[in-house]
This record gives sequence, C-alpha cells and structure tokens, in this order.
Amino acid sequence: MNDYGLHYWMMIGQSHLHRQIARQVCGPDGLLPGQPKILEFLARHDGCTQKEIGRGCALDKSTVTSLLGRMAEAGLVRKQAGQNDRRTVRICLTPEGWDKAHAVLAVFSDVDKRAWQGVEPAGQAQFLKTLRQIISNLEGIDEE
Repeated sequence: MNDYGLHYWMMIGQSHLHRQIARQVCGPDGLLPGQPKILEFLARHDGCTQKEIGRGCALDKSTVTSLLGRMAEAGLVRKQAGQNDRRTVRICLTPEGWDKAHAVLAVFSDVDKRAWQGVEPAGQAQFLKTLRQIISNLEGIDEE
C-alpha cells in the first residue's frame, strides 16, 4: 500500500474531503462544486478581484467567471467598481452570501476536525508545513 506515490495519496485525500464537504453544502438546493471554496476565500478577502479569487482558489479564469456568474444570479455575490480605478471590478459577498459563507466555514471546520482526529498538534503543524512546500514546488512547475 505504501508503494503508491504522492499523487495518489493527494488524489485520495482530496476525493474524501470533497465528498464530505459536497454532501453537506452542495446539491439541488445548495451550492455548486467550486462555490464553497470561493465563499471561503471571499469571507477572508471580501472585495477582491476575480483574478485574486482564481489565484487563491487555484481555479482558471473561465471557471471563476462561470462560478461567479451563477453566484451572482443566486444573490450570493455582487460586483462593485473599484474606488481608485473604476475599471477594476471587486467581488463582494451579499448578506445572503455572508450567511452561506459562515455555513460553509462551519462545515469546513467540522470536516477538518474529523480529519485531524488522532493527529497531535505537532504532527498537524509538520504536515501543513510539508504540504505548503509541496504546493510551492508544484506552483513553481506551473510557472516554468
């Protein structure tokens, strides 16, 4: 079982996390896949640009455009012209968007808590440090 590579374990972990989150926040009356992480990002960076959302959520421009369009139609976000440069469009959460964002953050927190069961805080810190290094390495490959 340990003969699988990093790519395999990352894929399996992402699949399990996605399934747990989607089960609670996506569906007929819920959010579309991709929208929960945009809500989380906006809860921390409300009023950012679409490009910043794409970078922060690791999504391409067309995906962000599509997701934000649907989120605007659902009343979760609104676009606002930038104060200093009216050509810059800022994406802001609406009151309903804030409500959904808080619900999503609660689900993320619960899933994280369950995932970390049995892992000591020092192990969590080391894992996150290593994971951030791996992600940085992969981002470097993308930029080559």
